[in-house]
Amino acid sequence: MAFHQLHAGLANTALLFIAAIGLWALVLRFTTRRLTPAWYGAAVVGEVVIVLQAVIGLVLYLQGLDAALPRPFMHILYGVVAVVTLPAAHGYFGNIKDEGAKAIAMALTCFFLWGILLRATSVAQFLPA
Repeated sequence: MAFHQLHAGLANTALLFIAAIGLWALVLRFTTRRLTPAWYGAAVVGEVVIVLQAVIGLVLYLQGLDAALPRPFMHILYGVVAVVTLPAAHGYFGNIKDEGAKAIAMALTCFFLWGILLRATSVAQFLPA
């Protein structure tokens, strides 16, 4: 399997996984439960998938495949934002005392991240040869 196929597969995985944990956080909020350790574990798994995707993207960039993208620096910018979003949100919202507000904040963060990942995927369409 080529690196660009693995990179694209991880993008699809990250899109679905981040959307799922965003919905999970909303369900926890509307059932008046707090974010569970299982949810935080899933968020860590999602972050690992995104970081792994970024590492593979760096390898592709170093191989010169950024020339195949119409706007490579936009794709890189979205990738950097995707890597830092969940840790930054946890650092910022982690100290909120109201568990419901924390669940909503993390759900909105996941939906923002989902949008960033979707946008990164849309700017990554390869140019025809």
